[in-house]
Parts: sequence; C-alpha cells; structure tokens
Amino acid sequence: MKILLFGFDDFGERVAKFIGKKDLTVVVLDEKEEERAKERYYDVIRIKEINDSEIQNIGDYDIALAVLRDEDKNLFLSLTLKDLYPDKRVVAKVADKDNEYKYKLAGVDKTINPYEVTANRIMTILKKPLTLKVIEEIIFEDNNLSFAEIEIPQGSFLDGRYIKDIYKEISANYNILIIAIVDKEMSENVQFVTKGINHKIDAGDILIVVGDKDDIERFKQDLEMIKL
Repeated sequence: MKILLFGFDDFGERVAKFIGKKDLTVVVLDEKEEERAKERYYDVIRIKEINDSEIQNIGDYDIALAVLRDEDKNLFLSLTLKDLYPDKRVVAKVADKDNEYKYKLAGVDKTINPYEVTANRIMTILKKPLTLKVIEEIIFEDNNLSFAEIEIPQGSFLDGRYIKDIYKEISANYNILIIAIVDKEMSENVQFVTKGINHKIDAGDILIVVGDKDDIERFKQDLEMIKL
C-alpha cells in the first residue's frame, strides 16, 4: 500500500510517525518541511505548486492524507486529488469545523479535526483519577496545544450566555475548543459539552478548554477586560 502525506509541519510529523516509513511518501511544497522530513529519513517529494501536472507526476498511490498547514491550500489539494483520482481515498485535516462541508463537497472520504481528536482524548482521560500534570504529560508532549481551566469572572462578556450560542464564536475568535464546563449551579462535576446539554454560563463557572497557550491567554485576558 502506498500512502502520500501532503504536509510535514508538527501535525504532519505526528501522522508520519504513526504510519511508519515503509509505505509512506511525504509530499511538501515548503523547503523547510522538505529538509525536516529528509532529516528524519522519510522518502520526500517536493512539488512547486498544487496543479494537475504536479500531482500526476507523483505517481500512483492508494491513500492520500492532506494535512497542509494552510486551510485554503489543503482544500484545493483535496479537490485536485479527487478530481484527478476519484477512486482513490483522500483523508483531510480540517482546522475549522465550519469548512467541513466544503471538504465533503470536494469528495473527501474522511475529515479529521485535530482539536476535536485531542478534546475526545481529554474527555476520556478526565474521567479517570489523574492529576492535571499527568494529563498534560500524556496528551501534550511534543504538542503546541495546552489544557486550561478558566473561571468566568463577574460581569464578563460570557456571563449569562449559553454554551451553544458561544461555542462557534469562541472557536472562531480565539482558535480554542471548549470541551466541558463545571456549572456551579448544577454540581461540582465536569459536564462535557458533547453531551448536548445547553448550559447557561454564570460567573464562577469553570470552562475547560484546549488550544494554543497564547490563544488561551488572550481569551483569559479578554474575559477580564471585556465586560457586559
């Protein structure tokens, strides 16, 4: 089985490690990613741009994994692959869940949202009696993502709003994912957002989020500064 991996940033490298080198060819557009993949002894092909001739020159394959850092390029790559080889499987990383329908229209066989995958792993682990330190060591080793518990300040712009109403807004504006809430009015237990309960957020509630450390810090600062 021949697998093509398009993109070799941090996420792409983690995917490559999981697959192994035997059946994998890394395809890159970036010189730095090319050097990085070669340093780790992967078979590498560098293309100048995404077009029919460049893709066809790569040769035959069974599965293509589209994990380019740039979302627009990744979507265009997925569309090109399915147009040229409609019978080949394409799996694509989707950074923004709102773009998932575009990948489906392009004919992509499966989409992966790295934030949701990480969130699901966190949800599983949080149900076990592990400390935050252990959770971080298991999930975030060699990863730019971080995990945080954020208490809602009195009078913040989220005070009195509902999870379902702000979920996409927070994801889009801060690039972080809300995975759970500790609702003081209901109980001290963690309530996972995926359960579908539309919690009202009040001052003193705690949001459990995952995202880049800088994005989380910016979210915390805005909660303190932006008042209703």
